[in-house]
Amino acid sequence: MNTAKKEILDKDFAGVEAALRRAAKKAIAIAKQTHTPLVVYEKGHVVKKFPWKEKI
Repeated sequence: MNTAKKEILDKDFAGVEAALRRAAKKAIAIAKQTHTPLVVYEKGHVVKKFPWKEKI
């Protein structure tokens, strides 16, 4: 991911990236706790991940 700062033109979207990252971390944590597969879209395909078995 590009770490350069991006200028946000629309104030409504200013915190979206951070919120999505927080939501992803929480979803991974819940999937690990409950041994539930995490379904993600990766490289054009829908894939089941098993976070308690592998590092995501």
